Amino acid sequence: MKELNELFDTKDRRDLAIAQFKNLKLDAGWGLLKTIVDANIRVLEVQILDGVDGDTKETIDRKRDKLRAYKEVIGTPDYWIENLQTPERYKDDNDPYHTKEDLLDRTSNK
Repeated sequence: MKELNELFDTKDRRDLAIAQFKNLKLDAGWGLLKTIVDANIRVLEVQILDGVDGDTKETIDRKRDKLRAYKEVIGTPDYWIENLQTPERYKDDNDPYHTKEDLLDRTSNK
């Protein structure tokens, strides 16, 4: 995810992103979205715990998938705020070499 690394490659860019995520959490539209998604989360939790007539393992698994996705959406601003405040925690997990220095370090140790 080179594009994400470039979005946050300087302290100024990380600080700006943190401020924007904090502002997002204060926005009325975000508040409305969060209220709706939180209600959907509660409905899914009840359905998963109490069951619904005709539910199969597959339908319960899909409900669990939805529940995880809803929680991830709601947690997105906090996730990025936390990770951008500690930039060494933010690295692209799909890229084994995050920087030129990482590549040089890894190849020189072999």
